[in-house]
Amino acid sequence: MLVLALPPGVIAYEREGLVGRRAEGAVAVRFERRQRAVGGELQRAVGVRAAAVVVDIEDLVDAFGEEVYESTLDAFEKRFVERMKALKVGDPMAANTDVGPLATGKIRDELHDQVQRAVAAGGRLLSGGRKIDGPGFYYQPTVLADVPRSSPVFREEFFGPVAMLFRARDAEEAIELANDSPFGLGSSVWTRDESEQARFADGIEAGQVFVNAMVASDPRLPFGGVKRSGYGRELGVWGIREFVNVKTVWCK
Repeated sequence: MLVLALPPGVIAYEREGLVGRRAEGAVAVRFERRQRAVGGELQRAVGVRAAAVVVDIEDLVDAFGEEVYESTLDAFEKRFVERMKALKVGDPMAANTDVGPLATGKIRDELHDQVQRAVAAGGRLLSGGRKIDGPGFYYQPTVLADVPRSSPVFREEFFGPVAMLFRARDAEEAIELANDSPFGLGSSVWTRDESEQARFADGIEAGQVFVNAMVASDPRLPFGGVKRSGYGRELGVWGIREFVNVKTVWCK
């Protein structure tokens, strides 16, 4: 038996929401293979040590020991908000800038609407929550807490400097909270407990689970999501295989 890999007609694209679904439909009509990636990182800090990428999370981990669940979340929340407030917003080309502008005014308006809806639904606004006046589409680094799960915002993505914090009694509830999302691109969990590391890696529904590290792309590793965060993989051996067809030739 001989197996050969031949180049197929493949379309790879990265789109979110309605645009992605329309592109997918157009590709399907042409019977092309497709590899789709959309947004969908699990952006919630659910009582495990997850945080916005702009915050030095390792410092916070060292400060609060092995677990950050309900028993210590108040202290974690205080430190997290302090760090978010301290971030410098400004010119993305400047070396001392932590947070740059959003790409368009429309994206900023949509982000602000999400924050307002989260607060209107009962979420707590702990910092930020405002557009920044002046040239450029800047938005204050924002922290929301306890957004009700009944609110549509709970399951939406925030394309901007907004973090949501949720309380979890233990690892199992943290996993359940994280999975209550239509998206599943990447996730970041923080714990020194090896048994918890295994539970999170196995239980979180995402294309990637980073333990004690923020989500990152590495050309050696497959990159892609589950659920509405797409299917197929880019990068690594698995990514290469997305761009080939396998032909089986049987000679007797």
